[in-house]
Amino acid sequence: MPKAIDGNKQILYSGYGSGLTQKQKNAVNIIQTPFIDIGQTWGAGAIGTGEAPIAFRQTDAINGLIITEVQIDLTGFTMRGGDAGDVIGKGVKPAFIYKNEVANNGIIFKHELICTELPASSTGTISTDINVAWNSSATIDFDEAGGTASQIDSGHLVAGQIVVDNTAAITANHYAYLTEGDTAANGGTFTSGQLIYRMYGYKVR
Repeated sequence: MPKAIDGNKQILYSGYGSGLTQKQKNAVNIIQTPFIDIGQTWGAGAIGTGEAPIAFRQTDAINGLIITEVQIDLTGFTMRGGDAGDVIGKGVKPAFIYKNEVANNGIIFKHELICTELPASSTGTISTDINVAWNSSATIDFDEAGGTASQIDSGHLVAGQIVVDNTAAITANHYAYLTEGDTAANGGTFTSGQLIYRMYGYKVR
């Protein structure tokens, strides 16, 4: 039976019924598989003082593509600037933003970092060279080495930029961290900067 969503006049079908074209079936599938809030995927050290983090996932009902994304506000995070590869965070352990759980996100074959607001600081110095690194440890804190495995190297982010890596090969149960790409920072605390970390995966058939 069809079911109306809230007060809207969109209809969800439990089955295709008869006489629908492929285009109509595709449209039904899109409605049936929206992005959903998947709850907390981050550690305490990845919660800043600005907008709270949020994470979403969508599984395409037609081809099975799984898209997972984590939205992070950098406000309140700090960059020490001691070593490239050090983790960026609030100063509370741990500072990871995501754990690679294959049962949920499939085998990740591509990941990307999107900048929607330019990172900036009014205290100290920060760098816009922000990377993503994966590590087997779930306990890495701000200013500790995050590593460089399966890393997205942003260069220097600008608002509206997307940095894509098509060679992810991320190990199951490893953790993603935002890391410093250079040593230009000097104890700067972010007053702005919003990023989206997005992953694409398929489950093994």
